[in-house]
Amino acid sequence: MKHWFGRNRERKPLPERREPVLSRSDRRMNLRSFRGHGSGGLQLDPREAFDPYKPPKGVRGYAPEALAMDSGNLEAVADMGGWAATAAPVLRDYFEDGLAFLGYPQLAQMAQRAEYRKPCEVIAREATREWIEFRSDKQGADVDENDGAAKRIAEIEKEFERLNVRRVIRTHVLHGLLYGLGHVWIGIKGVPLTTDGQSVPLVIGDKGMAKGSLERLANIEPIWTTPNSYNANNPLAPDFYRPNNWWVLGTMVDSSRLLTTILYPVSQILAPAFNFGGQSLTQLLRAYVHNYLATRNSTATIVRNFSKLVLKTDMTGNIQTDIGPGMDAQPMPYGDVDMASVQGRAAYMQDVSEGQGTIVVDKEREDASIIATPLSGLDSLQAQAMEAMASIPGIPLVKLFGIQPQGLNASSEGEIRVFYDEVSAFQEAHIRPSLQRIFEAVQIHLWGKIDPDLSFTFVPLWQMDEKELAEIEKIKADLVALLITAGVIAPEEAREQQATDERSIFRGVNLSGPPPEPPEPEQMPGMEDLLKKGEEEE
Repeated sequence: MKHWFGRNRERKPLPERREPVLSRSDRRMNLRSFRGHGSGGLQLDPREAFDPYKPPKGVRGYAPEALAMDSGNLEAVADMGGWAATAAPVLRDYFEDGLAFLGYPQLAQMAQRAEYRKPCEVIAREATREWIEFRSDKQGADVDENDGAAKRIAEIEKEFERLNVRRVIRTHVLHGLLYGLGHVWIGIKGVPLTTDGQSVPLVIGDKGMAKGSLERLANIEPIWTTPNSYNANNPLAPDFYRPNNWWVLGTMVDSSRLLTTILYPVSQILAPAFNFGGQSLTQLLRAYVHNYLATRNSTATIVRNFSKLVLKTDMTGNIQTDIGPGMDAQPMPYGDVDMASVQGRAAYMQDVSEGQGTIVVDKEREDASIIATPLSGLDSLQAQAMEAMASIPGIPLVKLFGIQPQGLNASSEGEIRVFYDEVSAFQEAHIRPSLQRIFEAVQIHLWGKIDPDLSFTFVPLWQMDEKELAEIEKIKADLVALLITAGVIAPEEAREQQATDERSIFRGVNLSGPPPEPPEPEQMPGMEDLLKKGEEEE
């Protein structure tokens, strides 16, 4: 059978499905049942903490409902489940603290709240803000070869724009932060969107993917995906607890066609319960957001009720001592006090005080005073709750909430530089692997081969202004002049260094050939006659 990449290969049979040793309970964890205290709080089997994720109907294809594994020899997993059955208090805290997988519907609902969404948006946006720069690593090349490298880089940049790679990667990171898992599907021309076409491995190389075959890239939310098979038998195997293929809403897709990112991985024993993803940033923020919201609501309540009106009235005037003829002697709920009269008087005073009207009291038998609750310190408590919420993603307050530091000579420059260093490490750890695959696939699509001399780097987020750049260029020019004067380097070498320096203002300028002769000094008008007259006098 002829495949899309033009090679004859025999169709590999689909992987054999085998049931896991751990039994799946038909009941799913009801997190609300763990919010209660006491011995009756834990009602379900605690081994469900290790049960594989159960996707919605339609995500899996024709295969059985249980998750398939490459081996049925799962005594270690079963033994872990047996331990879970004896660790009810530990697992109760595990669910009460929100550490278990909450499910994609609840994570999607949490993403609707700004306190969860904003940190994820900031990280995804900052990680792709300055984007990348393509470069050629070839050294000692002549002008024609450099021009060829520049042409190839221009073609890659144009193809990246066609595929909208920057937006795809930004959404890819956002999905990983919101849901703990992100997928990018690589679409190849002519390959059917069925299990027969998508289950074939995609080889990005000279003998795999064909030239001109890269059609598009697409982000896939993890709720539409779930693994089909993985190796759970041998930790020494390269695919141990790594899915070989995924179900994408009924279509089996080989893992080589999906670029998968997991930003906060969990232990392998918990990976099936998390749909082979990881913890989401929204779930890591959950406890801190709840504390902030509780502090905010309490602060608002105190502000609304910061003052109380105290009415000092004559209670004896409201005591009933006589009961009229024919009246049934019914006991009052608060003794003999006429509560209706007292409550009526209090309600009247409350209406008057809320309307900021005149408070009228009996001169002889009543008095009114106001008790105010101090409001100092409430802003500090709320600010601390916000700082705790910002400390988990490591985002400065000025970036996350737009709050400037206060105090003499206060500045956020140091915090921002630290945050940019964190983003740089984040790019190398989580974005480069997927971007490298796209970079190689684009080269195969354009030229049918991968150029080993081409690479890309992430543009630093911290950028200097024009004044700082000019000062650095001045220092470098003084150093080069000193080296030329001392005979360490030749002027031609200094010119070549200026043409290849990434931060030089002369980068890319053709500085080949000998340096020009210094211009003759300009003379003022009449200077020649003055010099001639001086010579005659001598």
